[in-house]
Amino acid sequence: MRWTAQVLFVAPLLAASALAQTSCTKLTNDLPAPSMAPGYISDIASRGLKYPRGIQWDTTGHLLVVDRGVGIFRFSVDSCLQLQDRRLIINDTELNHGISMSPDGKTLFATTNDVAYSWSYDPDTGDVDDRKTLVTGMANTEEDGHVTRTLLSPISKPDWLIISVGSQSNIDVSTLSVNSGKAQIRAFNVSEVSKKPVVFHNSGFILGWGLRNSVGITEDNEAQLWSVENSVDGVMRNGEEIHENNPAEELNFHGSLLDSSPRGNYGYPNCYAVWAADEIPDHTGLQTGDQFAQVENSTVNDIICAERYQPPRISFHAHQAPLDIKFDGDGQAWISFHGSWNRAEPIGYRVVTVAFANGQPKEANNSQSAAIEIMANPDLSQCQTSCFRPAGLAFDTAGHLWMSSDATGEIYVIRKDDGSGVAAFTSNAAVSGPTPGPTPSDKPSSASGVVVSGWLVTVMVGLGMLVYML
Repeated sequence: MRWTAQVLFVAPLLAASALAQTSCTKLTNDLPAPSMAPGYISDIASRGLKYPRGIQWDTTGHLLVVDRGVGIFRFSVDSCLQLQDRRLIINDTELNHGISMSPDGKTLFATTNDVAYSWSYDPDTGDVDDRKTLVTGMANTEEDGHVTRTLLSPISKPDWLIISVGSQSNIDVSTLSVNSGKAQIRAFNVSEVSKKPVVFHNSGFILGWGLRNSVGITEDNEAQLWSVENSVDGVMRNGEEIHENNPAEELNFHGSLLDSSPRGNYGYPNCYAVWAADEIPDHTGLQTGDQFAQVENSTVNDIICAERYQPPRISFHAHQAPLDIKFDGDGQAWISFHGSWNRAEPIGYRVVTVAFANGQPKEANNSQSAAIEIMANPDLSQCQTSCFRPAGLAFDTAGHLWMSSDATGEIYVIRKDDGSGVAAFTSNAAVSGPTPGPTPSDKPSSASGVVVSGWLVTVMVGLGMLVYML
């Protein structure tokens, strides 16, 4: 099933946009210019944020940004694709990463380390009120526990909210029990939890467990769910260190929320994905994308890993730290790699694409070339301190990709070198589609949305024109 988008574009005339573009003054910083793949350019759209993480468009073309330790800002977009009119709409220093918007644009979701909240949201004014506690009990007790709680309000089931919670530590044995509520992704009925909040590990529909820290989660144009996982640090195999290039970071497939069949275990903390098989002792038969055990015995070994656990659909080089994934209107995946922090030679710090066809990656499971680099830091030896670090991603209706860089307090915009979007219209921004079927115990209403982009390269002459795109 592919969603059919109906969008109301209220845009300036082509001549006015072209004129504005010629008089734009670019924002700059002291860092080396990003390295861009041929045919692409990037610009800084905003500076001066504290630690921007998750980003989300509303249905009137305003960008919402979670600024960790501050709250949520709302921006308008001018004809130069720069963010203006910064306004703090939620003042909450505990909000740290997760943000999502209901498909109708009237409910805003965000999280702290422990709690997922909702607010009534007015897309015309940006005003929020009626804060509700939805899901609690997600805080980690360990000092090195993961603190982000990624959110997704899926288009396929607009009255549901998907939440990803990472492990309490690097290797968290408590996650061997699904009842731990750690290292897993669950979906919750918003109508129900708005009336009575629930504890994460006691409720919800499990979309996967054994997921160490799946910071990025998204829904593709076929209503299928995907996540990107940050794998283990300092891993060993039979007492030998192999952590420099293993285990792989993961792109995992979770089916559709429209399917109520039980979801499986993805391996953590027993099994990890192979990146460099030749560096793994006693690696007989293993290749990239397979799962391996740290210590082989009668309880956990490579054979058990292969038979019992769900392998990644695509693997990425270790320590790149994927933080977000979004699909463009052409069905291609875009992933932000935050970058390594404990590898001898830094790696990551880039934005890549992964080619898809017929709802699945084009590359085989054992591929090491699925990630195509689009935007990167030219000198990784300067990372982490003197480079941008990609975090959140969001497409506007023109196909421009917006990216937050938490380390530099900036928002970037990526587009083609002729100024057009990187792809066609994306349903990640807004969509109206058919009413989905019931799962697992309800039948939600259909979604609808209206989006106004601050500036569109493909400009419709006049105002209030309807554009239909398949």
